[in-house]
Amino acid sequence: MSFFRTVKFRLIGLGIVLIVVGVLVRQFVMLPAVRDRVHEVVADAQLSIAALVAQDLADSLQMRRTLIGELAATLPPALVREPAQLAAWLGERERLSPLFDRGLRVLRPDGEPVTGSPRAIAGDASSLSAVSGADWFHAALGAEGPVIGRPHRVGADGAAIIVMAAALRDGGGRVLGVLAGELRLDKGGFLDDLQQTRLGASGGFLVVSPADKLFVASNDPAMVLQPTPAPGVNPLLDRAMAGYRGTGMMVDAQGEQELAAIAAVPDSGWLVVARMPAADVSQPVAELRRLLWRNSFGTMIGLSLILLVVMPRLLRSLTDAARSIREMAEGRRELAPLAVTRQDEVGDLLLGFNRLVTRLHDKEQALLQTLKQLDQLAGTDALTGAWNRRQFYDVVAQEVERSRRYRHPLALILLDVDLFKGINDRHGHVRGDEVLQTVAGCIRSALRKPDSLTRWGGEEFLVLLPETDLASAAVLAERARACVAAHPIAGVGRVTASFGVAELGDAESRDEWIARADAALYRAKQGGRNRVEADHSVAGSTAEQDGLVKLAWHTSYQSGDAELDAEHRELFDEINALWALIVAERPIEEIRARIDALYRTMVHHFRDEERLLQRIGYPDLAAHVRMHEALTEKAEALIADFQRGGADFGALFSFLAHDMVAKHIVNQDRAYFPYLGAAVSDRLSA
Repeated sequence: MSFFRTVKFRLIGLGIVLIVVGVLVRQFVMLPAVRDRVHEVVADAQLSIAALVAQDLADSLQMRRTLIGELAATLPPALVREPAQLAAWLGERERLSPLFDRGLRVLRPDGEPVTGSPRAIAGDASSLSAVSGADWFHAALGAEGPVIGRPHRVGADGAAIIVMAAALRDGGGRVLGVLAGELRLDKGGFLDDLQQTRLGASGGFLVVSPADKLFVASNDPAMVLQPTPAPGVNPLLDRAMAGYRGTGMMVDAQGEQELAAIAAVPDSGWLVVARMPAADVSQPVAELRRLLWRNSFGTMIGLSLILLVVMPRLLRSLTDAARSIREMAEGRRELAPLAVTRQDEVGDLLLGFNRLVTRLHDKEQALLQTLKQLDQLAGTDALTGAWNRRQFYDVVAQEVERSRRYRHPLALILLDVDLFKGINDRHGHVRGDEVLQTVAGCIRSALRKPDSLTRWGGEEFLVLLPETDLASAAVLAERARACVAAHPIAGVGRVTASFGVAELGDAESRDEWIARADAALYRAKQGGRNRVEADHSVAGSTAEQDGLVKLAWHTSYQSGDAELDAEHRELFDEINALWALIVAERPIEEIRARIDALYRTMVHHFRDEERLLQRIGYPDLAAHVRMHEALTEKAEALIADFQRGGADFGALFSFLAHDMVAKHIVNQDRAYFPYLGAAVSDRLSA
């Protein structure tokens, strides 16, 4: 036996599959959950850091605003006209509170500088030149307290600065000038520590001014005082500019995703964004994933080696037993019980085998008897008692040969229980078997003695009809259809079947004939189910050439009374003539006239038949008369519907083909045939 078909290989494979499944579950279910949780924890931590940084930045700004306001309030107004003394005063304040790294300056109301502190004088004087149009200058002139200007660059070195200013007023509130303090934002400025701080390997902070749409500070010097991206480029930043505060994913200048936390800087309108590349956040999870892959691969190799060594020992008794049984089966060893050495599942298996060996001889005789019975039942379906395909194929070849030799018609009906799969699904297969048995019984009740029923497969049945043309087969199929529909099944309810009818063609093979019946059955299904569909594509030995389904007279319908049989044939002809008008879609008045004529013929026939039955002394005459009355009442109801404009041709054909012909003339009238024969014999003996 190949190793790949052994239990050892399957157990090893099962162990490997379980390891792989565990790895896949950890990799694709647990690790994503861990990654999401890590992102949540890091995001919460970043948000806390951003909030702390924002508060620290707010405190720093507030400290400087408070200082510039207090200096403006305490500066003696007389010093504005004494530049030297004013410079000394500013220098002393600058030394005591060095919060403005680019110094303090005083400007006149027209924007011209008066003087400044030593840092301001030593620095670039161009930073406060021509400030008459600056936003902070005008804001300071009109404000009661200190103001903060828009971040901007000045000087030859392009230093990024921000100006805080407050108006100088005399005792009467008149503006004498503006006191301004400058802060450098970039290198060496009050945001330098923030810009140098990193989060993770390459994360950091951004300070954004939504009102100015500028990056005030960044770990990337190239971004300082650059405009924020256009709307739509960075959706999270767009939300932050619109008022969102929290965490989320954003995209940096290089297009990489970052985990960002956004906090507001109080009293400034600025935002602090703490950002960290998503790859840095997920780095621990990635390391864990690689570790799991390595460990899982090692575990898989180790487990396989262990199982390869241990399994042969564990399964040795089972292997020995299998070899012994195989040798017995091949005749290389006498059939005998095997030694049981283990009290486990293998021991139970061997005990069962030994009991089987002891009973084998007794079962051999019973098996021979069963084989005989099976040979007898080989041609019968066990569930329904109908023929199976083997029996059908044996018989149909003879019937086809006889039909062609004597030019007799031969038809078949292929039927299928409608929606049978739904019955099995809803009620179970036991109920489904009951449905098949009931349907088979209904079909048998509609068949004649020479007809045969075959279970074709599943819920399909096939009826073989010797000496039967297409029209007669269609009538018989309609009778079987009505029988099935009229027998509800306990626990299931009403069941219907669809029928396909075909007559054997002159040059047609058996399979082509069955295929035409199957196609007709398919059309019946497509046409709404619970109906009979006849195939007219191939003409049979006695087929009509006009393409209509007609009621065909058969010698088996003859009663022996010439007058009575002539009336029956006349009814068949009248029904066929009416159906020809309906199929040809003749005017409704012409159809009504034909219906009236058929009604009169039917009533006349009933009266003649009743007189004949009375004459021969038929004992069930009263019941037969009641049948005639019921048929007459139903015919009158249909005629009344036609008079009112309700032309239900389906109901009409069902009444004529099923109730009148199939059920009454072909079936119920047969009950008095023996009495007609007895009456003829009495007349001859007299």
